[in-house]
Amino acid sequence: MQINGDIIVGIDGSEASCEAAAWALKESRRSGQPLRLVSVAAAAHPKFADLTEARQAAETALAEVGRRLTELMAGQETPAVFTTELHDGDPAEVMAELSEDAGLLVIGHHGSDQPPTGRIGTVSSGLPGHALSPVLIHRATRGSEFDSVDVHPRGEAGVVIGLDTSDYSGVAALNAAGYAAATNATLHIVVGTAPLDGDEKARAQTELDMTWLRSHFPGLRVDAAYHDVDPVDLLIEQSREADLLVMGKRGIGRFASMLAQLGRTTSQVMPRAECSLLVVPFRDDPKLDDRRLAD
Repeated sequence: MQINGDIIVGIDGSEASCEAAAWALKESRRSGQPLRLVSVAAAAHPKFADLTEARQAAETALAEVGRRLTELMAGQETPAVFTTELHDGDPAEVMAELSEDAGLLVIGHHGSDQPPTGRIGTVSSGLPGHALSPVLIHRATRGSEFDSVDVHPRGEAGVVIGLDTSDYSGVAALNAAGYAAATNATLHIVVGTAPLDGDEKARAQTELDMTWLRSHFPGLRVDAAYHDVDPVDLLIEQSREADLLVMGKRGIGRFASMLAQLGRTTSQVMPRAECSLLVVPFRDDPKLDDRRLAD
């Protein structure tokens, strides 16, 4: 995964945000990018009588996750390194503003004021469409991030991406391949086999893309599977076994269409994905220059 700036984690006192912070700490150590833990005190929060009470809760949440991260790295050559920040305002708006200079935003899939159900919380669902940086919605499905100082808990299904010919999808594929290579996971490309341009072209494009990704990530394990089903249903099904699902904010063809800030597929998969989800905006990456498109 290419992270070009600070890793910012939203902290709200929930276990989900603590797990997200532990995931982010490992990626900070891997990438060398600074880790910032951010908590936002909202005056309109239903659990607090006023802003002062909300700030106290936010400070407590930051202190607790800081303590747990420090304990996680106790005895290591390099201790846990991070900074903490307290902001006032609407959590989604503050995080979106911080994304302007961030390399990655990381949030838990639900907040402290919501039950730990399968659906993601309001901040998690609203932020990816407005953020200018990639957003990782973390979901602990294979165990706790606090079980290891350097390895993410994972199964056998690896990293999954739905691919098309858009630049959004190309940038997302680079992030997915980079993460898979760094974590020694397999990258699984899933492709709808009945796009507008025909099945044959979709398969040819996928072969070109696998060659392209291998050229930039030597040793990458990557395969492809073709399905004649709705892309939303396909990606949700794949997320049940995957460790990470990666999607571009928008796309074209079978994995596309516009709906507000997110594409149709991304906006419909996001609240129903059953693994961690990385939503990637477009960036001008020089690796896109040698991505070949099928005729």
